Amino acid sequence: MKAGAVLLLSGGMDSATCLWWMRRNLEGSIHALSIDYGQRHRVELENAVRLAGRAGVPHKVVGLDLAAIGDSPLTDAALEVPAAREDRQLATVVPFRNLLFASMAAAWAETLGLAEVYLAPVKDDYRSYRDCRRPFYDSLEQTLGLGATHEGDFVVHTPFVHKWKTEVVALGLELGVPYELTHTCYEGKRPACGQCDACAERLAAFAANGVPDPLAYAVQP
Repeated sequence: MKAGAVLLLSGGMDSATCLWWMRRNLEGSIHALSIDYGQRHRVELENAVRLAGRAGVPHKVVGLDLAAIGDSPLTDAALEVPAAREDRQLATVVPFRNLLFASMAAAWAETLGLAEVYLAPVKDDYRSYRDCRRPFYDSLEQTLGLGATHEGDFVVHTPFVHKWKTEVVALGLELGVPYELTHTCYEGKRPACGQCDACAERLAAFAANGVPDPLAYAVQP
């Protein structure tokens, strides 16, 4: 297999930081993959395009209709996105989203002659999103290796899985990540809502680093 990897690039701050980290640390080619899964905040795909262009890496957007499954406010516009103050982030889970995304990234990697995939889950995600924990990706590596067309090992890299979002932002500031090109808000709004869990976590991470978030917000929680 060739040197290089596929990165799942959502257009958010964590995967953007991972892209800039890979540019500094990875030998071989980087290919960015974004998934249009019927998400409420599909505006993030526009940001992914801009980020890939700024980083100078090839980028692909593929479709996966998770809106047809529903049961999450991220894919069903009829459901209300909970505010961070409600402490209901678990309601925003899209079942097995990371499993499907990582499998698609691995499939594209195989067509490119690559055997490495990068994702950017962070420690803040553990409580609500069980598919953001490292044991899940350890198991997935074995599954991908067993199902690949050719004998060999697939490697699923999660370089930030033991880092808090505050630490990821600190790293991104050091790397010069253009956070003004990223999108985080679950509502998919511009200015960002400032009230959902994603906005609250992002604002807290920038505040902890003593720098203003470059994005505009309708409400400052």
